[in-house]
Amino acid sequence: MAFYQRTPTGFWRYADTVGDGSGTINFNGDYSGGGAEQAILTAATGQRLMVVRLIVSAEDTTGMKADEYGNLGAALGNGIEIKHIDDDGSTVVNDMTDAVPVTTNAEWGYLCYDVDIKSWGQTPSNDFLVVRWTFERAGITGVLLEPGQSMRVFMNDDLDGLISHRFMFQGFDSNTGGIAT
Repeated sequence: MAFYQRTPTGFWRYADTVGDGSGTINFNGDYSGGGAEQAILTAATGQRLMVVRLIVSAEDTTGMKADEYGNLGAALGNGIEIKHIDDDGSTVVNDMTDAVPVTTNAEWGYLCYDVDIKSWGQTPSNDFLVVRWTFERAGITGVLLEPGQSMRVFMNDDLDGLISHRFMFQGFDSNTGGIAT
């Protein structure tokens, strides 16, 4: 009897307004008018997505500071929250930000430490806030999304001044890997 390890199918997908990759991926609008805008990644029927990393990126004009968001000139009033949502669309399985929204560039470091502002010093030049949140560094393999479950990024502020603002989820479909005979 032969055993072998199958390589799981990886995914690299921006969260979008729909959750399946077909919606808008740039979240640089005004979301201060009531209900929170959601950047969504959803596991489709037959998928079991193991989310192992989140890359957040925000591009703005030069001059980003630790105590503001992007280069908007101030901290966000409501902030950004990330939650693992059950397949009913409303039950929170895990509040990844633990009810403490991210309101500044530096506050991403509370969650994952790997936060940097990239500026290559040419004028004119935009700055880039980049955040790498590797869930394994928190002692877990990743966040498992069963079919219909989702990771959602909630935004409740005016982010219209940002040039771009994206959330890239990375991982693998655990249904496509494992030990086989």
